[in-house]
Amino acid sequence: MAALAVVLVLFGFDVIQYLTFVIKTPWQLDFSDFYFAARTGLTHGWAEMYNTSLSMPALYAATGNWFPFQHTPLFAWLLAPLSLLPYPVALTIWDGFLFGCFLLCWRLLTQGSAGRRLILLVAGLALYPVVLGLALGQPTLVVLAGVSLGWWLLRHDRTMLAAAALALIAVKPQSSFLVPIALLLAGRVRLFATWALFTVALAGLSVLALGFQGLHDWQHAIAIAYQLPGIRFNSVGSVIGPGPLATAVNVTAAGVALLIARLAARGGIELPIAAGLSGSVLATPYLSVHDLSALLIAAWLILRLDPPSWLKALMVVGYLPFFFANALFMHGPFLLLECAWLVALLAFAIQRRAGARADARLTHAAA
Repeated sequence: MAALAVVLVLFGFDVIQYLTFVIKTPWQLDFSDFYFAARTGLTHGWAEMYNTSLSMPALYAATGNWFPFQHTPLFAWLLAPLSLLPYPVALTIWDGFLFGCFLLCWRLLTQGSAGRRLILLVAGLALYPVVLGLALGQPTLVVLAGVSLGWWLLRHDRTMLAAAALALIAVKPQSSFLVPIALLLAGRVRLFATWALFTVALAGLSVLALGFQGLHDWQHAIAIAYQLPGIRFNSVGSVIGPGPLATAVNVTAAGVALLIARLAARGGIELPIAAGLSGSVLATPYLSVHDLSALLIAAWLILRLDPPSWLKALMVVGYLPFFFANALFMHGPFLLLECAWLVALLAFAIQRRAGARADARLTHAAA
């Protein structure tokens, strides 16, 4: 009951924060950046979205914001129809779509009684990084909905459709870019090949649309974002500082995630996808707090596997730090929790593999 009370209090706080962002300051949301980037692309050409001398003054004149567009062209193309609508209408439609993406993840991934699933829904919405992403209009949940839908389609042997769903990773790759590779190591070769074809096609279209100068301006826009005062990121390099140690953590995390996927090759796709999500947020050089929502999807996938009590305990211990992950005082501790979570998934994968081998030996002996 105490845990439920904490979740409800946090949920109430998030509802107030969401309404404050969306109703009181709609022009200061990240969505305004995306909306005007798509408009710039339609009006001046897609490469000009990243031309900060053109895009940032126009954005500032309309909204008072001063932040370069950094997302992939695919995201701007998805928003192009909305950019033709008045901003309040576009924002309302986009917010509804993002919330629908969250509900899709919840509907597909959670299981159990109606009460248990409702608790998981409220607990997910009570996490501040999740609600912050929803309020700001970030596309992270579009990507995570693609991953969740890909998982569901794979379970129903719809490989091509699953690959198409996973191609949504190209909208904002940092929260889940290791997922297709993890599935490859888990034995899903056809899925990976189809996903690669979709992704290469999207990358080719992006290069054609941007050209050399557009790609250079895109890189420049990302560099500006890192240097703006007051902007905080949650990647390993941002928390402990760039350098050999951060690179070592990035590479090690990616390696551990892929090792987990290989160990879990014969035990379903939940663990490989969860490992891919968990490894991605540690391996990426660029991560915002709302991208940590990938860890919620990973946890929902792991809960489907009836994990041992020690792994469930780690989820409970990490819940409050997850809520405060945007606070500067929590960046370091939460990074340690992310690492502990990935190591715990490795231990779980080893445990499951050992259990599967023992069952196979018993079956063979019985035969």
